[in-house]
Amino acid sequence: MTAPTDFARRRAQYLVAAGNYSAALDPLRDVLTADPNDSEAHHMLSQSLRSLGRLTGASYEASQAIAIAPYVATYHVEFALTLMLQQKPKAALAEIDEALALDPDYGSAYLVKARLLRVAGKKVQAAASLDKALELLPNSPQVLAEAGYAALESGRIAEVEASARAVLSIDPGSCDGLVLMGHARLAAGATDEALDLALSALAQDPGDQDALSLLAATKIKANLLGGLWWKWNRLLVKLGASRAIFLIVGIWVVYRWLTLASENLGLPDATRTVLTLLYLGFALYTISADVIVQRMISKETERVRLRAGF
Repeated sequence: MTAPTDFARRRAQYLVAAGNYSAALDPLRDVLTADPNDSEAHHMLSQSLRSLGRLTGASYEASQAIAIAPYVATYHVEFALTLMLQQKPKAALAEIDEALALDPDYGSAYLVKARLLRVAGKKVQAAASLDKALELLPNSPQVLAEAGYAALESGRIAEVEASARAVLSIDPGSCDGLVLMGHARLAAGATDEALDLALSALAQDPGDQDALSLLAATKIKANLLGGLWWKWNRLLVKLGASRAIFLIVGIWVVYRWLTLASENLGLPDATRTVLTLLYLGFALYTISADVIVQRMISKETERVRLRAGF
């Protein structure tokens, strides 16, 4: 490798490690112009493009790195990350499995697998992958944050707060740690604290979707319609899928029992009408609330992005 190319490579490595991905693009392209078969340069270019949101280019560069050196597990994980962001979970999982076949003790691969499985709703498999990631990387803030998000989806707020504290003890400026702590404070009713934490997370990363969702959640909880949805949704999450189904069926049974009882007791027709309207209102709210709340989240997200500083 010539001296100028060697310098470009070392400069690119420094910039990628420092997170200055846009500045790393030109030296990486210089390296690849001199040697198109430099798999590590393709890998770093994929990292940089992915971090900048240029997913098509990132996916291409990751596939090039694999084509040159298919035996490197890191390249398969990088490709999986680009595929995950492109909403291709099955292909991403296939790459993760390939990485783990090459390196069964690759902690970061288990972390990505846990995240993919969690998003896919496969909680048991996700928990197994997360446990393996925690075993291999017990002090990784990314792994601890994933444990917090998994607990959040299951309504285990005490575990969410514990994960947030663990992440922030390692990295006080962690966006994930701030978001998780914000959700814990929101669940405790401290909406103002949750709002401050959401804004602090957005100051670290203005485009972070979890931070934007937390910010929207603080506004939603203060809204009558959104607040009811938030409390109902948290209850269903805490109960779990099977218990939630029993609750919904139970509400229907109670409604039917009340209407039949009103008939047997000879109560006025207005009583049954009120009961029917209440039940239909509950059913309509349950069906439509999620769509309405998602629109509220989108509105709040757009409003934040238009604010100066974001």
